[in-house]
Amino acid sequence: MSMDTQPKGGGENRVRSPADAGSSRRPVILITPDLLLSEEAETEHQYAVRTNYAEAIGEAGGLALILPYHSGDIADVLALCDGILVTGTQPGADVPTIRSTFERALVQQALAARKPLLGICHGMQLIGEYLGGSFARDLPDLAGDATAHLPRAVPDRLAHEIAITPGSLLAGWQGGTTARVNSLHRHALMGEGRFKVLATAPDGVTEAFEAVGDSFCLGVQWHPEYRLTALDRQILQGFVAKCAERAVPPRSSINPPSFKARLDALGLSLPEAPTPPGAFVGAIRNGTVVTVSGQVPLRDGKVIRTGQVGTTISIDEAREDARCALLNGLAQLEKCTGGLDRVTGFVRLAGYVSATAGFTRHGQIVDAASELLRDLFPDHWMHARVAIGVSSLPRGVPVEIELSATVMEDR
Repeated sequence: MSMDTQPKGGGENRVRSPADAGSSRRPVILITPDLLLSEEAETEHQYAVRTNYAEAIGEAGGLALILPYHSGDIADVLALCDGILVTGTQPGADVPTIRSTFERALVQQALAARKPLLGICHGMQLIGEYLGGSFARDLPDLAGDATAHLPRAVPDRLAHEIAITPGSLLAGWQGGTTARVNSLHRHALMGEGRFKVLATAPDGVTEAFEAVGDSFCLGVQWHPEYRLTALDRQILQGFVAKCAERAVPPRSSINPPSFKARLDALGLSLPEAPTPPGAFVGAIRNGTVVTVSGQVPLRDGKVIRTGQVGTTISIDEAREDARCALLNGLAQLEKCTGGLDRVTGFVRLAGYVSATAGFTRHGQIVDAASELLRDLFPDHWMHARVAIGVSSLPRGVPVEIELSATVMEDR
């Protein structure tokens, strides 16, 4: 029987890449790692993933991230990603309980959330078993070693033939019903479950399946991450393309909370913009850039405290003053622009700290303003910054904050 590793046909079944589909970003795909157990101590256990898993996902247009087993709430993990790849393990090795338990819960919730799933080798067996199939632990005894399922320690060569179900997803990608694949496994998925068998080895071992239902869930027994054939690449591209279709939109497009809502959540309120105490304005706009004059820590129009850090003012008090001064600066920014939801970014924040000559922790004080900016504008808070020590500041205050921001264009 002739086995052609190149797809045939006119190309109507070729997979479109995320870039072809006009995706605004690469889909994020979480990869489950293997666990290397240390004989020395539990603290020395290591997660491990072969680099070609990540390389294959990247080549297909995705962004691969390793998913530790201790990821807390799986629902939160799934909210961060567009697809899941459950990887293989060492052939014949017993999979640690912590891994299999985590992966079963992950598969269950990923299917419920309709996140695209790809299982490779062990991953295919685990998903198939969850879907109702049975798990054969010793393939040579089961199959009489009729097919070379473990011909080499490294599956970098094609090992045996597979027969592909006509009219199936794989048949469309391959452009035919035969192919050759690599192989590296002692265990196998057997029996029937909530899946359709897409390919089998000559000895009847299931080589690929597709879950029943409307979400993408594909399992393959061989290792397409080695990318030995065009079919291997089609599988990876098809998976990544499905992930791109269900890609989580950027945070900014999911109706983010308003500035007022974030302020309320922190238990804060924006004061009225203080009246400048001289011949200048609180903020001035030039195009889409707004520069806010230096602001001091006023509350209800009055200075909170006076003094110098390192003598009468503690670091915690100075940090509180920095936050207060920033809120006054944001009040000036709001007055100038008509609303802080119009802010698109920050350019620079400068903090001036009145301190003794030997004081060196100015940055820790100005951090309070930067951290509050991050909490209030989580999508575009990043800014350049300076923290400067001075001998005195206007009105005897310990801190002064100035900033510049970018805003939406007026229509």
